[in-house]
Amino acid sequence: MPHEALVHEIRRFNRFYTGLVGLLDETLMQSPYTLVEARLLFELGCKPRPVGPAGLLARMFHLDLAPVASELAGELNLAPAYLMRVLRRFTATGLAEMRDDPENGPPVLSLTERGKAALADLEATTNRDLARLTVKLEDKGAAELSDALNRVTRLLADAGL
Repeated sequence: MPHEALVHEIRRFNRFYTGLVGLLDETLMQSPYTLVEARLLFELGCKPRPVGPAGLLARMFHLDLAPVASELAGELNLAPAYLMRVLRRFTATGLAEMRDDPENGPPVLSLTERGKAALADLEATTNRDLARLTVKLEDKGAAELSDALNRVTRLLADAGL
């Protein structure tokens, strides 16, 4: 298959899937969070992130969040300044906070109980919506879909994307 045709097929699938699951909506799955915000909640829920210097000026201007924003920007291929704004909003609204590392390392940014609850609600809603999309698949169709998803992931990972 020529690469131009493959690009067309990938874009066609992307349009289909983003429309199917509502990724182009202003918020994700009828939640108060955008796709980027939901992903940041997930990332912070998986692993607290070390923050920068915790001096008074750094805290006042949220400069202690810069290393986290930079690290996540690299992982997610997003603008650090944008991620910094989202992280500031998360700390201002009580979804995330700076905590001392329990192993005496540098302070970390992690989800608060409120942030963990928001992430749990988001994951439950997403799981319910995805289950609704696949509920009518027979076992054979579910296995085919799973195989196709794994195959796409493997092919793109092997290609270094």
